[in-house]
Amino acid sequence: MEYPIRVLHLVRYLEQGGIQNLLMNLYRNVDREKVQFDFLVCGDGVFDDEVKRLGGRIYQMHYLTDLGRKKYEYELVDFFKEHKEYKIVHSHLNEISGIVMEAAKKAGVPVRIAHSHNTGNNNNFIQKMYKIYLKSKICKNATDLFACSKEAANWLFKRESNKATIINNGIDVERFSFSESSRVEIRNLYKIDEKCVVLGNVGRLIKQKNQIFLLKIFYYYHKMNSNSKLMIIGDGNLKDKIAKQIKNLGLDKYVILVKPTEQIEKYYNAFDFFVFPSLFEGLGMVLIEAQISGLRCFASNNVIPKTTKITDNIYFVDLKNSPKEWAKMIPISNEYNRKKLIIKDNNYDIKKITDKIQNFYLKEQRENE
Repeated sequence: MEYPIRVLHLVRYLEQGGIQNLLMNLYRNVDREKVQFDFLVCGDGVFDDEVKRLGGRIYQMHYLTDLGRKKYEYELVDFFKEHKEYKIVHSHLNEISGIVMEAAKKAGVPVRIAHSHNTGNNNNFIQKMYKIYLKSKICKNATDLFACSKEAANWLFKRESNKATIINNGIDVERFSFSESSRVEIRNLYKIDEKCVVLGNVGRLIKQKNQIFLLKIFYYYHKMNSNSKLMIIGDGNLKDKIAKQIKNLGLDKYVILVKPTEQIEKYYNAFDFFVFPSLFEGLGMVLIEAQISGLRCFASNNVIPKTTKITDNIYFVDLKNSPKEWAKMIPISNEYNRKKLIIKDNNYDIKKITDKIQNFYLKEQRENE
């Protein structure tokens, strides 16, 4: 076997997000003399430069919604046939993985992995019916099924979920541990005084992440504590709507929108509380990161599995509660001890997760040579 073997990952963009953060955490820790990651994406992303620095290749093609199903599948088949160096294709596109797996099988790719990262979607009835059809193609065409949790496996793979390998979303604990110097650096950058209470949120600006509801929470919180700010880190198709809502609520001076960044760990240090009212989550990786940073977290009870609770610093709140009720739960003082978290088991240790994935790739490559 020639090293490094090259594994092709499919993800929509290399942007800040749970899936992408997992992939980058794996990529930074994998033995790149043995395994290299390449990516097939649909546009530019925040991690592109880092991937290239690490020796990865990035290919771009139009997404399903731009091409339609037939043309999207044809282009995938052509890509896989053109790049016969890829014996392992690893798709992170949830339901769309049905098309990817079928195309990879037609092109003769021997190892086809479908990876579930979620527990729901925001589609309308017709879209949901179409996605159910796509789901049915996954198990017929994939050689292996991965999921970030049992709940995510149940959602995407249905009756075949018991065949899925659970891959916990690994975290670099040292990287996300609390740093006083990073806290000072980011707060100085945005001219935030130490007494100011900063509520933080990290996630794509999409319906799933429920940031419009978050703004309403902050509206009531700011009424109780005028020396407060909300910082949201992410990008997405609701950016303009969120900006308009900020203006409508009169919060222009108190809400900070930050573009996705490679140094996300520094921003957790600048927060005082993490607020995460998502409509659904396959795992909620940012909650793990926030807890490792020592933050008190307030998350929707729709975030599953509850194994995201790795400290006593996380509180699950019903989305049926009003924004005002959410706001009342968050303390108005930021005077609490940010302790460095030590994870006693290895469920989220990135080095353990990386070893598991790397060994799988190497084994499959050997068996298919």
